[in-house]
Amino acid sequence: MIADFIERSMKQLGRDESIPQVQMAVDEACTNIIKYAYAESAGFIDISCELQGDDFVVTLRDKGKPFDPKSVPLPDLKADLDKRKIGGLGIFLMGQLMDDLSYSFDVKGGNKLVMRKKQTP
Repeated sequence: MIADFIERSMKQLGRDESIPQVQMAVDEACTNIIKYAYAESAGFIDISCELQGDDFVVTLRDKGKPFDPKSVPLPDLKADLDKRKIGGLGIFLMGQLMDDLSYSFDVKGGNKLVMRKKQTP
């Protein structure tokens, strides 16, 4: 459902060149929200898409546990595979796929993650 929504939104806004990257980044963000922010309870994720100038912007809002993705250290990609911990690449991947990530939290509004994909020249 989420991937279809992102694809439809991007096509409607004339931004089809980076659909797979944006879909993967949003999917990863939503998975993290479900797994961690709502680990022990049900909740919602509000997803909105818009153009801001030439940038395609996805905003995710939820009322789960606060979590700043920039608080996660970068993974050690040079470590042997058998010595790496399982997981921990999602936020890194989101940062690689999108041009900008910004996070904010307030008690009334909850978590807000803004993901920006710039138009390719």
